[in-house]
Amino acid sequence: MSDNDTPKQETPKQKAARLKKELGLDGKLSLPIRILESELFDWDTTARMTLLVIAMGQRTNEDSYTPEDLPDDMKEDLLGWCYFAQWRIAQRVGKTEDHIQEVIAKLEKKGVIKIETWHDSNLTPHNRYKVVEDMIDAHQRPSHRKDTPRPKRYAEKRKANAGSFSTENQPKREKKYAAAFD
Repeated sequence: MSDNDTPKQETPKQKAARLKKELGLDGKLSLPIRILESELFDWDTTARMTLLVIAMGQRTNEDSYTPEDLPDDMKEDLLGWCYFAQWRIAQRVGKTEDHIQEVIAKLEKKGVIKIETWHDSNLTPHNRYKVVEDMIDAHQRPSHRKDTPRPKRYAEKRKANAGSFSTENQPKREKKYAAAFD
């Protein structure tokens, strides 16, 4: 057997490069970076941070911890799913668990994450989350320059509140001077 016939051991860096190429990720930015560079949730930092925590919690190693009561059909598709409990996501985002539940529902409604639920032997529901990368890619900013236009913060033009100050509503201004400023 010659030196050319012996298989060479692949280094971790070479393996990562080979897997990226096989998965079509070669030259593509990481998912957390693509989330940060997207227009999604531009003015909703809690939603963006929740999405980041889920993306960074996605399983990348099949040999990682697997929940004991995970159904067998879900064990076939482990990679790319985040198995964090909502209290853990809330802790990492820095918000309450109730708020995170609302944010996760919004992320699912907008089609940015997929949620699968299973029940353990005590009939306690558990979720796993997966970021829909096609949605992230579809909402990338056209460029990353300072003058790149950003989406509007509010869908509708905001109006003054009923009690807010205006030229008509000046509580401490004397009536005789009010006419001069109007």
